[in-house]
Amino acid sequence: MANNNNKKQKISGLVLAAFIFAVSLAQIAYIQSTFLNQFFNLELVSVVFFIAYLASFIVMNEYPNIIAKFNNLNTALAVFIVQILTLLIFIFLQINIFIFLAFIFYVICINILFINFDIFLEAYTKDAQTGRIRGIYYTIYNLGWVISPFISGNILDNFGFNVLFGFVIILILPILYILKIQFKNYKNHYQRKHFKVIKTIKTVIKHPNLERIFYLAFLLQIFYGIMVIYTPIYLNQYIGLSWSQIGIIFSIMLLPFVLIEYPAGYLADKYWGEKELLTIGIVITSLAALGVFIFESHSMIFWAALLFFSRVGASLIEIMRDTYFFKKVDAQDIELINAFRSTTPLAYIFVPLLGAAVLYFFPINYIFLFLCGILLTGLYFSLKLKDTK
Repeated sequence: MANNNNKKQKISGLVLAAFIFAVSLAQIAYIQSTFLNQFFNLELVSVVFFIAYLASFIVMNEYPNIIAKFNNLNTALAVFIVQILTLLIFIFLQINIFIFLAFIFYVICINILFINFDIFLEAYTKDAQTGRIRGIYYTIYNLGWVISPFISGNILDNFGFNVLFGFVIILILPILYILKIQFKNYKNHYQRKHFKVIKTIKTVIKHPNLERIFYLAFLLQIFYGIMVIYTPIYLNQYIGLSWSQIGIIFSIMLLPFVLIEYPAGYLADKYWGEKELLTIGIVITSLAALGVFIFESHSMIFWAALLFFSRVGASLIEIMRDTYFFKKVDAQDIELINAFRSTTPLAYIFVPLLGAAVLYFFPINYIFLFLCGILLTGLYFSLKLKDTK
């Protein structure tokens, strides 16, 4: 009983840390392209994102070896400190080259921290409870995303970028404290060894269902990448909405992650498999992307409704993706967890290239048409997936 209580306490502490982490990430996520646009033109912003996520992918491939050597807790604390340093550079050294380098390190930090959180959570989760625990985890985590755009929009309109970055630094400090207290006796669940990318790829290819879920994870990150980089610029500079309006829209848009993910995870554990809900999610996100391409309304209510609809689909894909994958792996499978999270930088390497190509030939809204077509390819993989039940 004491052991179960200890696990619950650690999961609760991790969920709280993840919630604060989400609030800190969301303050910057939807304004980062606009911040960079102050120093670089839109085409160069795409290049900066490309380089940052290429660097993230390279670092992520080595990160399991670093965790194996220095422990999951120690690496997480060190990365958060580096993240704070990048934010200080954003505030005090606003020169193009420093902003460029700091942004690369910032992106690397936020990507590899997800691996640390995954390892902590997987270490205290049983397979039979994966959907429910991940559902609770993502519900609380996404609640941080829901409340944040409204906050960041108002801070940005009234105080500017520097105050926003200072606020994020303040948010990171309690995360350091929670992780240090909750996981001070944490020991790695795997022996030190050198993880090799090619070997991991071969492992994934040998298991068709893992290969399919990896592709679907990649598609979801492409969706997020296009939405995060290009939607704020589109709504602000082309549709003409203010940052306060965009903040409200994005807060409404993110509600499905709070409302849907726990019930969907519960249903996947108890009654249904993951395939059906994944397929529904892909159809919804595809239709929503098509809607963004077609409509040019100036109504805040319209955009809130359309983007809310898009996240209904994304939330279904996200929780089913994680539920399926983490039923297939354990905490010691760090190379697979690392590869799974590498779909994020891979997508963000692809998205700026796609964006630069589309922007060269077409208006910005055409990128959402391309997104619709890319998402629809996921139907082949979701329909061939074998449910875990």
